[in-house]
Amino acid sequence: MANAEYKNSGMTNHTPLDFVFWSRLDAWSYRDAALLLCGFDPDRLKGAGIRLDGRALPEEFTEASKVYRILKSGPNGGQQSIHPFNAIEHALGKGLPLPTALLEAVRERFRLERKRAGREVGSGLDETEEVELNPRSKQFLLRLIYVLATQGYGLKLEAPYVDASDIVADAERLGLVLDRGTIARYLNEARQQAKSLSSVN
Repeated sequence: MANAEYKNSGMTNHTPLDFVFWSRLDAWSYRDAALLLCGFDPDRLKGAGIRLDGRALPEEFTEASKVYRILKSGPNGGQQSIHPFNAIEHALGKGLPLPTALLEAVRERFRLERKRAGREVGSGLDETEEVELNPRSKQFLLRLIYVLATQGYGLKLEAPYVDASDIVADAERLGLVLDRGTIARYLNEARQQAKSLSSVN
């Protein structure tokens, strides 16, 4: 689609989107994720010849192209897709553009899934309140130990959120769901405990 055709197509950055539908999918392609984060409807752009990694890109998609490159540069960018939770956390962590309606839709799914799994309902994705996974904290820790044991991590506890993101992605590949905030909290507590033990010795 040429620039002139794009401008006459009625597609704008503020086209209403069914964010609830998109939030319910278990995977977004990196292209779809970048478009969603910039407020575009990926379905309406199918077949339009918009390549976010291409050179002949309409100016309106410059920001989406940058977001796409940032997402793909992450530790799991070699894969074809990203879980909505991971996409939102990545966007929040990197200060990427994020429509409020999309953030709220994904957070609502996050809360519902926590509730269904018997967990306390916390604030949601990447918010400061952290909630103990009770009464299933033992199950969470067993899953975490399994991922750590099978994937061979050389953890750097001074950057708990970086390691937590990698662990969440590997857990998904193993068919497990783990909460990034809780992982990071446990890693941070492990670092603090190690520091206190070393100061005693």
